Amino acid sequence: MRHFDLGPSEDANADEVLDVLGPRIRFVTALSDRDNDYCLIAADFPTGIVVPVHSHAERETFYLLQGEMQVLWENRWTTLSAGAVFDVPGDVKHALRNVSGASASLLLVTLMRHARFLRDIGRPAALAGGGAPTPADLQRLVEASRAYGYWRGSPADNSAVGISLG
Repeated sequence: MRHFDLGPSEDANADEVLDVLGPRIRFVTALSDRDNDYCLIAADFPTGIVVPVHSHAERETFYLLQGEMQVLWENRWTTLSAGAVFDVPGDVKHALRNVSGASASLLLVTLMRHARFLRDIGRPAALAGGGAPTPADLQRLVEASRAYGYWRGSPADNSAVGISLG
């Protein structure tokens, strides 16, 4: 995993890397309980990682540092390479996937509420060991999505845009 040295953070767990059901993230800015504060997150997407179709009220802006990613906006896939920005307003259906042969690194700017969701569904990367999410991990995703009011696409929604969940 590429190490991001983006300066100090006040968060005691700033160096902790979380596996968020595939992507690996690190909070660059400290998490707070103020929903509308911004949060900067460094992320790595190993090859083959897919974030299925979903939507949420919070805006996300991705800046691709290295590698190549495919992003879905509603029903259209676009390939991005280093230096590209993908800005997703709230409540837009979107997905991400790394189908290239190399890892991709990006920065994500989002609101604290969404950052806390990612924390809540993540697991320490050191414990994840690169393995597939467990049934408990998937249950945590379902429960957190429900609690935060986030929409997750069904297997049929994902299949319609070329994502297999099985």
